[in-house]
Amino acid sequence: MSDLNYKDIAIIDALPVYDHKKTILNVGCGNARIDRYIIGLGYRVFATDMVRDNTWKDNKSLTFHDNVNVFNISTFPIQNSPIVICSEVLEHLSDFKSAFVNLMSLTKTRLIITVPFQKSFNVIDGVSPHCNFWSDGKSSQYRDINEFKNMVGCHSISISKIITKQRDYQTGSRAYLIVIDKRWPKNGAKS
Repeated sequence: MSDLNYKDIAIIDALPVYDHKKTILNVGCGNARIDRYIIGLGYRVFATDMVRDNTWKDNKSLTFHDNVNVFNISTFPIQNSPIVICSEVLEHLSDFKSAFVNLMSLTKTRLIITVPFQKSFNVIDGVSPHCNFWSDGKSSQYRDINEFKNMVGCHSISISKIITKQRDYQTGSRAYLIVIDKRWPKNGAKS
């Protein structure tokens, strides 16, 4: 696990441990660091991103798929995946709500998302490539993280703040880990 960062470990910890098919769709896999680890746990991973990492090698448990569009779910290699991971993607999308709705549609059991807390990451000279930022409450500068709770319908959701790497302790940077479980309705509602 030495190549994994704290965020990767938090995502792995959020995987369901029982009663699920070991198939994952990773939307925005980057260099597939986490995917290469997850296949060692017995998962079949369909990894997607805009650009193929130059070290990528497909095998029977891990395949890369480009030409996907989170705004058009028919472009994905599988729909209705037991598990969908989407880490560090939604902050780049001006219409993150539509993307989130589509991620929910792609997910059969569990959706695992990470987004940055406030302007924690990739800010250089006060400028960030992100168009969305979240915080714990309403603010004119940040979106309210509770927006996700309003978008999940009757499904169970857990939102927590995590560190992503060792230096986050010093910088105060954090990310949100959002886990939606479609098997368990929130507040006793029927799904």
